[in-house]
Amino acid sequence: AEPIDVTNADSVNSWRELLTGGGVRKASVSGSGIFKDEASDETIRGYFFAGTIRDWQVIVPDFGEIEGAFQITALQYAGEHNGELAFEFSLESAGLIGFTAI
Repeated sequence: AEPIDVTNADSVNSWRELLTGGGVRKASVSGSGIFKDEASDETIRGYFFAGTIRDWQVIVPDFGEIEGAFQITALQYAGEHNGELAFEFSLESAGLIGFTAI
């Protein structure tokens, strides 16, 4: 969680004070890959441009599964002429996120 600064005129020797357990929690996930077909490219592109918030399940090998509502906040394409179209995208949490260790 991002801490909440509660420093005030009465703070001892003007040292910063933070509120325990306060603030906003968020999760960010980034990934890259190659689209299997036009339909998957179209789906991801549609979610990005519409600002769609939907449930995602992200599996990180040897770490765990992250599940919850996310929004695609960045989408980048790369590729060479006559080559595969690669993509990179970033997800930002938009609600409660669960984690299950593998």
